[in-house]
Amino acid sequence: MAVLDTTGLWSSGDDYKVIKALGLPFGSYVQDCTITCMNDLQTMSTQAQQDVIDLLVDYDAADAAQSTQNLSNTEGKTLIEADVLKWEVTSSGLTGPESEKNRVQYELSQIFAFCTCLSAYLGGVGSTTALIRS
Repeated sequence: MAVLDTTGLWSSGDDYKVIKALGLPFGSYVQDCTITCMNDLQTMSTQAQQDVIDLLVDYDAADAAQSTQNLSNTEGKTLIEADVLKWEVTSSGLTGPESEKNRVQYELSQIFAFCTCLSAYLGGVGSTTALIRS
């Protein structure tokens, strides 16, 4: 089992946060692969590593905002009757927190596109290489 190298910017549990933000299925293979890729990223670029940490903070903030919004249940609705406070749904698009979580997921996918063991889960993000027969 791979161990996350926390001598750099990573903290314990960041591997799980990346898995959660990318929407990956949790399991030993995905966790080992993610940890290996995070250790490789730490070696390749400190700036990319900092970007991942910043994106994880953004994801947590959007997740908290989505929870609050779900509890208030007013996003995408317009007040149509002021005397009885009746709400009507006026949009069917993504809410602000959902859009932010999608943005974070996309940017994380771009950063981890080099990681071949995650390529099946990242939905075709990054480059693919055709096999050449000789």
